[in-house]
Amino acid sequence: MQQRYLALPDSLYQVIKPRKVDDPSLLLFNQELASELDLPQQLLGKDAAEYFSGNRLVAPELSLALGYSGHQFGYYNPQLGDGRAHMLGQINGFDWQLKGSGLTKYSRSGDGRCALGPAVREYIMSEAMHILGVPTMRTLAVTTTGETVYRQQPEAGAVVSRIGRSHLRIGSFQYASALGVIKEMADFAIDQLCPEMVNAANPYLLLYLTVQQNQINTLVHWYRVGFIHGVMNTDNIALSGETFDFGPCAMLGEYKLEQVYSSIDHQGRYAFGNQKLIMQWNLARFAETLIPLMPGSEQEAIALLTQEVDSFSDAFLQAYGHMCANKLGFNQNRHPLISEFYELLRTHAWDYTQIFNQLYHRLNGGNPQLPDELIAWSEQWLRAVNHKQALMLMSTTNPKAIPRNHEVERLIEAVGNEQQDIQQQIDNYLNYLKGNVYTGTSWGNPDAKFDQQYQTFCGT
Repeated sequence: MQQRYLALPDSLYQVIKPRKVDDPSLLLFNQELASELDLPQQLLGKDAAEYFSGNRLVAPELSLALGYSGHQFGYYNPQLGDGRAHMLGQINGFDWQLKGSGLTKYSRSGDGRCALGPAVREYIMSEAMHILGVPTMRTLAVTTTGETVYRQQPEAGAVVSRIGRSHLRIGSFQYASALGVIKEMADFAIDQLCPEMVNAANPYLLLYLTVQQNQINTLVHWYRVGFIHGVMNTDNIALSGETFDFGPCAMLGEYKLEQVYSSIDHQGRYAFGNQKLIMQWNLARFAETLIPLMPGSEQEAIALLTQEVDSFSDAFLQAYGHMCANKLGFNQNRHPLISEFYELLRTHAWDYTQIFNQLYHRLNGGNPQLPDELIAWSEQWLRAVNHKQALMLMSTTNPKAIPRNHEVERLIEAVGNEQQDIQQQIDNYLNYLKGNVYTGTSWGNPDAKFDQQYQTFCGT
């Protein structure tokens, strides 16, 4: 193992080991991810729970907690950081971080621990995003601790093993900027995320553009599958574009741009339809940290970065429009039937995943029960699209199944009830999301009544 974050100024991290837990037990293990990472054998044997809980470390001297700042619901908090997480190092180039692994200097009033329910949610949702083709960090393991954590009520404790390309956040740059080490942070990020740009005339501008494109790519995927992140604070936005921090996330059922599930998002700041606006706002905060690194005067730097931040809207709309066209089997976003469909979708709030699957089956020769309001449109659509091309585009763009909110909650509840076959239940569910359908299940059916009263909580 190695620890690349030790190359940062030491003001940006704390060298600290996880706090040991009483009785670690491996509850969930992602065998597919373990194989992809080619984990060392010592992590796969009888002591696996010791390693994935943080009781035992492959390289104790490498463990650290990272500092960062962040705008949370629009308000700046200068001192956040890994208050319950430890970056253990890199395995074959990927970060390995434990979450729920004990106190650090960034813990503030927290207890350094993670509750089991949110840990299981992260395991399910991160792997579901991976299955759906969304850029995401992934969960390697969930280990129970044998301890109790206190949230709204007493809950079992857990440690999450999170794997990602990079844990640099927009908030990491805000923190480095406040401490006067923004150049060191930016040089580190370039080396990590876009090393081919290190000798460019203006590598810091190219870093911004790389990060902006990463966010556009991820954001379009969120809209493609109906993902609502729920807490798009700047400290929850990875420069790599990987989706992470799944605490209050949810999936869209009925198509409502104003849909919010997070219990604390009272103003709808992070509503489904607002995510594009918030991402641009977050990128503006990132750009602000780069002003001292731009050539020319401060005024010239601000003008240059403002121009690039403003370019987000057109770049996003182009990628988003192309995706929306592909969902209906069109190769380009020019046909008037596309805007007509999305207007109908907004008006009637059909189930976002189901309606595209119904159209696909209709195009493929089936006879699904389409809504009455869509029949006239669908007849025009069937005449307008190239059937062979449309079937290919729709099958690769539209998810056949998503991790529906009631299904995820049912699995989390099964863990809370201490059902013995939880690994198999979750593996079966993830296989279903991959398209390996298990007969005799009710998976995939929308539950609009459940969604109407559903609320998510950070809860970790």
